Amino acid sequence: MFNLTDSKKRIVIIEDEANIAKAEEMILSPHYDISVAYDGEAGLKLVKEIKPDLIVLDLMLPERGGYDVCFHIRQDDAIKDTKILMVTALAQNIDKDKGTFVGTDDYLVKPFEPDQLLDAVNKLLSK
Repeated sequence: MFNLTDSKKRIVIIEDEANIAKAEEMILSPHYDISVAYDGEAGLKLVKEIKPDLIVLDLMLPERGGYDVCFHIRQDDAIKDTKILMVTALAQNIDKDKGTFVGTDDYLVKPFEPDQLLDAVNKLLSK
């Protein structure tokens, strides 16, 4: 599936819980180049700097929440087409609808299995 001559796609994980961020990084790092930020403000700066192919974005973050980060990314011409996978414990339809409204490409509810995260990321990056 992955060609050794291809450079790895870049993913930024924005997650304030260190254990979850580390788990996501462990799941994705064999396949992708991973960078991590632990709050929304640092995450937005990292995304602007790196211009990743995809963002794994927690919803409830310090400094700047996930909805706000997503909305700001969609308003910035340099990064507006970046794929965004929102990962959160908030599983109500209203939360998913709000995520769709601000520009999330897909929504994964915590807790999730490692394969679910990898499948969601692979699906978004293959579009």
